[in-house]
This record gives sequence, structure tokens and C-alpha cells, in this order.
Amino acid sequence: MVSTQPANDETAITDLPARPLSRKRRQTRERLLGAALDAFAERGFHASSVEDICERAGMTRGGFYGNFSSKEELFLALYEQQNAHLVDAIRATPLTNSATVQDAVPAFLETLPQDRRWHLVNAEFALHALRDPAAAAVLVQATTRLRAQFSRRIDDVLSEAGLELTVPADIIVRWLFAVRNGGLTQAYLEPELLRPNELLDQLAQLLLTVVTRATDNDHRARPEPVSDGSCGG
Repeated sequence: MVSTQPANDETAITDLPARPLSRKRRQTRERLLGAALDAFAERGFHASSVEDICERAGMTRGGFYGNFSSKEELFLALYEQQNAHLVDAIRATPLTNSATVQDAVPAFLETLPQDRRWHLVNAEFALHALRDPAAAAVLVQATTRLRAQFSRRIDDVLSEAGLELTVPADIIVRWLFAVRNGGLTQAYLEPELLRPNELLDQLAQLLLTVVTRATDNDHRARPEPVSDGSCGG
């Protein structure tokens, strides 16, 4: 567990609250998370003050600190919220009966949500985590959980297509995440040339074609021999 006592609201990192939340408190946190996403995307994580977030949410500082001990804790809650949206999209993707990776993977990747605001915030906090070991530890825990969810879904999609990976799924997902993050940056910088997830879609098809093979129980790829009744000879 990573937890530090705040010297001020800029430096503390704590675990997210584990206690059940009332409906009213959940709504309050949702307002703060929405306001924080807009503020962080517009002004940056460090340039956005607690007061700015409270003003956007229509709340007082007391309301903020009644839910989060710091901006870092608020960001981590925002990160968990955004990851939950991504996981929901992953789980909601219908499995396809496609026989090839070229058919199976694009349908899956197209369901991944794109939010320019979140891309900006996520990229900035990643830089912050590179400078702050405590932030890095928490961010790594969160991304590890997300990769595990993504890996399982990739396996499900490929299995439905009668395929399996020849390398660990976590390695594949690390590659795909790296391409997605870099590809989104390029797409937002050059929207006239690239659409979000376009580079990810292209690479994923090429990559998974190389690192997949037909499963032994895939009768489409490996048909059972037809016996002619002879005993050999």
C-alpha cells in the first residue's frame, strides 16, 4: 500500500477509500471527478487548484476534502473511473465467430473509448509518476490491473476465432498499450491524417498475425481426417 501524509494538497498520495459510499456521496464524487477531468485537461494537473475544481463542481473546499485528501487521490479515483469505462467497453465487446485475426481484432479495438481530455491528463500524470516514486507505484498497480483485464479479453476474442497466442498475453498488451498511447498523440496532433486508434488497429492486425496460431481443437483450421475404412498398407 502506498500512503503518505499530505504536507499540502499537491504532494499526497493515498489509497482510494474502501468504505461503501452513500448515493449522495457517490454523486458528489462524480461531480468532483467530472470537474477535475475538465480542469486537468484544460489547465494541467499542477496548474489546477483545489479551488478551481471546487468552483467547476459548484462545491466548497470542505466538500472536496470530505471526499479526497489531495489532488493526487482525486486523480487516482479519476484514473480508476476511466479504467472502469475501458473495462466495461472491453467486456461489452461481442465475441466474433471470425476465423482470422484480421476480422476478429478490429471489431474489438473499435470499441475502445477515446477521450482527448483523458489522454491529456493521463499523459501528464505519467510524466509526474516518472518523477515521483510513490505516484509511480500506485500508477503501476492500476495499469497492471487494466492490462490483466485486457489480456483476458484478447485471449477470449482469439479463442473464439480458433487462435491462441505464442507469447504471453501481457507482453502483447504492453505493446498494444504503447502503440495506442503514441498513436492517440499523433492522431490528436494530425487529425486530418489519422483517426484515433488507427495506428493501433493497423499494428494489432500485423502483430497478432505473427504471434498467433490455430488451436489444436479448432476444427475449422485443422479438419478431422476422413477414414476410408482401410487398415493401412
